[in-house]
Amino acid sequence: MNTIKLAIIGLGGMGSYHTGILSKMPFIEITGVCDLIEEKAKGIGKKLNVPWYTDYHKLLDNAEAVWVCTEPFNRRDIVLTCAREGKNIFTEKPIANTIKTAREMVEAADKAGVIYMLGYCLRFWNPYVLMKKAFASGELGELVECWMRRYMPADMSNYWYGWQEKSGGVMLDLGSHDIDWLRWIGGDVDTVFGYEKQVRPTMHAYDHGSALMRFAGGGVGSASNSWYSNLNESSIGIVGTKGAIIVERNGDIRKKIGDGEELLLQEQSALDINPKGEIGKKNSEGNIRMVEPAGETIHEHFIRCIHESIKPITPGAEGLKTLATITALHDSVQSGKAVKVGDYL
Repeated sequence: MNTIKLAIIGLGGMGSYHTGILSKMPFIEITGVCDLIEEKAKGIGKKLNVPWYTDYHKLLDNAEAVWVCTEPFNRRDIVLTCAREGKNIFTEKPIANTIKTAREMVEAADKAGVIYMLGYCLRFWNPYVLMKKAFASGELGELVECWMRRYMPADMSNYWYGWQEKSGGVMLDLGSHDIDWLRWIGGDVDTVFGYEKQVRPTMHAYDHGSALMRFAGGGVGSASNSWYSNLNESSIGIVGTKGAIIVERNGDIRKKIGDGEELLLQEQSALDINPKGEIGKKNSEGNIRMVEPAGETIHEHFIRCIHESIKPITPGAEGLKTLATITALHDSVQSGKAVKVGDYL
């Protein structure tokens, strides 16, 4: 397997997290790192003994792929430039905060014929992978309902997440993970009805929200997310015409098919995500304890997609559909009516 020359752009919380993993992987040569803050770029560049920059244009000549961890409102020009330069692209989620920007990026990557993959990590972790496989096998029957509820109190007031125009609020930042997974189960969303509220007085964004989605192929999905809720809470489930699979807040996975015996599946589950994007289980101090992914990691998958010239599990086009669903949710909040998602695509 050939070594991939990879450059990393954006070295904040997520960029530092991914850099730590990528720098230890075989078949990857990190050829440069970049951040607008010189101290960050210099520190990580010296640690990895690679060139560092504050202008991303300067690291593209010596890279065949880029791993982009800038904010969603600060990503468009990077992706368009990298696509024109023929670089394979990974970016963090969400794809963008406007449909226009997301469409431009997807079209640019398609035109250039490069891989464009997003960081929707739930498609790589249990219980989400296990539940997807159970549904895809047909053992649960046709979809009746699927849901995710994740309440993860965190005061985002002093971060860019706390501004609606930058983060899209909790339903785009945190909730897009969940809506992406629900779309992975139910398929394209036909209509969405939404609710959002700014609860914390110091916030400038919605920090609590819910979406009720009707899938084009049948069945419904619901997502509820909160940065305010005071109590942590997680609930995930799929109910089908033949059976159900539900994850309890402690990570236990229960499955029952028809009149059969209820099964407790002993799988290590990652239910919590913190503001840094780390996923795992919270320990007694409230910190994330990382658990192992279900199989191939998101990092391994990106590299394999390059080697084998295959479509990623989380392509840019899927990110555009998830963004369209959440944009419809926002508009539903304003109108008080259900909104057609297809109108945004």
